[in-house]
Amino acid sequence: MQIGPKIDPAQLKFRIGPLVGWLIRITPTCRDIVRLISDDMDHPLPLGTRLKIRVHFLICKWCDRYRRQLLFMRNALRRHPDRLAGAEPPADSPGLSSDARERIKRTLQDRSE
Repeated sequence: MQIGPKIDPAQLKFRIGPLVGWLIRITPTCRDIVRLISDDMDHPLPLGTRLKIRVHFLICKWCDRYRRQLLFMRNALRRHPDRLAGAEPPADSPGLSSDARERIKRTLQDRSE
């Protein structure tokens, strides 16, 4: 999966300077960056790998945007764990009344005996 436009350094050598062409050649591909971003959220990466990721962000706004989106989702889920699927609904949310819940509990207990 290619994120952003596909860059062929051989065709760009006349339009970009030698420094940018060198940066394109030494940085990992977008596919590798996506995997590294995910790995970086799970455990710390070596300094050299982190530097390669940062250099890639200088030339690829799409990968940097992807990283920011993942960070946003991770932070949102950490701030609001109660909104995850399967979590208990808040007491003031619409749903079964406490009487209905008690009747269901009693019925299930009676059936299990």
